[in-house]
Amino acid sequence: MYNVRNADGSEYGPADLDTIVQWTREGRIAREALLIPVDGGEAISVFAVPRLASILDTPPTIPEPLTPPDDPLSGMIPYKNPPALIGYYIGLFSCFPFIGIIVGPMAIVLGIKGLRRRKKDPRCKGSAHAWIAIITGIIGTLFGLLFTVAIIFAYFDSP
Repeated sequence: MYNVRNADGSEYGPADLDTIVQWTREGRIAREALLIPVDGGEAISVFAVPRLASILDTPPTIPEPLTPPDDPLSGMIPYKNPPALIGYYIGLFSCFPFIGIIVGPMAIVLGIKGLRRRKKDPRCKGSAHAWIAIITGIIGTLFGLLFTVAIIFAYFDSP
């Protein structure tokens, strides 16, 4: 049975060696602590007890932060990259006549923002959606412009 005296002068116990080993594992025993036998023997360093020395010499382990596994659905639907996802749908919608002139440029801008977000944080996913937004935004804008110009020429050419 021992009393434990820490370097700050605090003392607690009496406790058996198994309890002191448990306290050491919990980090309650400082490296500078002394063990004082209850029967009045001479105080000894905690490093004089091999079981305690092995615990105190072991560096503390810090658990790594848990990161959630990558969601497989985030590749098909990049919900972590809203500009890419919204740009994708707007880009597809821009392929309708007349609408492409208005929403095509929005799809291009959102696609570029989606690519930038993906570059900043690769866990976002959505680069394919962003590229589709850019490409369909360009096609929709050009198609909308051509269709509008054709309608205007057809209107003025009619007798």
